[in-house]
Amino acid sequence: MNRLVFFFFILISTVIYSKANRLHVHDKLVRLEPSTDEHIRYLQNLEQYTSLDFWTEIIGPNKPIDVHIKANEYDQYVSQFQEYSLPFSVLVDDLQKIIDDEQQQLAADYLIRQTKSLLLGQTKVDIVGTYASYDDIVTFIQDKAKADPTHINVINIGNSHEGRPINILSIQFNPSSTRNIWIDCGIHAREWITPATCVWMVDKLIQDYNNNEPAVVDLLNYWTVYIAPVLNPDGYQFTRTNDRLWRKNRRNNNYLGCYGVDLNRNYPIKWMTGGASNFACSETYGGSSAQSEIETQNVVNFLNAKKGTWDMYMSFHSYGQLWLLPYGYGNSFPPNYQKQVAAAQKGTDAIKVVNASRTYTIGTIANVLYIASGSTVDWAYDGLDIPYSATIELPPTQSGSSNGFILPPEQAPGVCHEAYVGMIAFLAEVKNEVSRTLNG
Repeated sequence: MNRLVFFFFILISTVIYSKANRLHVHDKLVRLEPSTDEHIRYLQNLEQYTSLDFWTEIIGPNKPIDVHIKANEYDQYVSQFQEYSLPFSVLVDDLQKIIDDEQQQLAADYLIRQTKSLLLGQTKVDIVGTYASYDDIVTFIQDKAKADPTHINVINIGNSHEGRPINILSIQFNPSSTRNIWIDCGIHAREWITPATCVWMVDKLIQDYNNNEPAVVDLLNYWTVYIAPVLNPDGYQFTRTNDRLWRKNRRNNNYLGCYGVDLNRNYPIKWMTGGASNFACSETYGGSSAQSEIETQNVVNFLNAKKGTWDMYMSFHSYGQLWLLPYGYGNSFPPNYQKQVAAAQKGTDAIKVVNASRTYTIGTIANVLYIASGSTVDWAYDGLDIPYSATIELPPTQSGSSNGFILPPEQAPGVCHEAYVGMIAFLAEVKNEVSRTLNG
């Protein structure tokens, strides 16, 4: 009976969330169609010096851009767009409606999973393939470590700004392994599909190794894998309790009531040299200095302590279906660019076998998208000399979606599975190449 009461409490809590935190009623998602350099300069100024929320990147003329505009600012921006003769259309008339639909779906999904666990006599609800809470993700990785403490460990690399542990999971089936790889998710709070992807990878890597899947056994006998499911726990928690569309961490910037630093603009390589804002209310605010944020410091300190042992750094984001390589801070290419592209191609080809509709674009951040300094990818490649460093922007595509960051929950398992299959194929190519280099 107690478990049933708890179950209905969770369901009611979800409904309360959807009613009490309806911050985006009549907010619009607007698609802009810049066609001139003047349009681009105007939009870049908006991104740099306002709190306008750009969902897709400013690339250049004739490349559409999706922007979230608050209901009380919509008329003001429409007047500006008309003044600049900037074509636009409304993709979503009420973003809150999409958020409410997502919350209702999550409540229904939880009901199904909780009922299943009750019928099977299980004490915990399965979170694999779902948009789980921070606490449930922490419990999940702790349970994995308890089930096999010889090979799996939870490591607290430090606490967040608000004091939440940033826990990572290490998987080491070969105690004599000296090489490492890193995978992280959830650096941008609203990108819920990314923590779900890391949880999926933890679950499937362990399961497939124990089931003697040859490709996974080969990889995990070579590397120790470190997986960080939620690099921005404060922001992630805030998206679940307050604002579904929050992006940054939760630092009080002590300026105009604005909170948060974009952690993916805060890393200590070419910090604030382009594609980041020094305006504290901007969604791409890079912080008061390089590595100003405790979340950044924790990651930098942990990886620096093992410098020279890393072969791969991967950070999952959404959205766009992009496989992005160094550099973001400039238009130059890394020395091993073609090798990185070849490995990425293995991954995207494997994804396409699973889902023929998934086409990923491969290239450097600056050349595929835009200049963006202070990113994890550039820091890992230049600062730590990690030869394979990338960001994967998960589905949906930027051009065809009207939901953007709010990927429907029923699509999460498929996206997670595709990403996992792609990563295994990618890592097999990386292993072959780094083995040749180390043994050569």
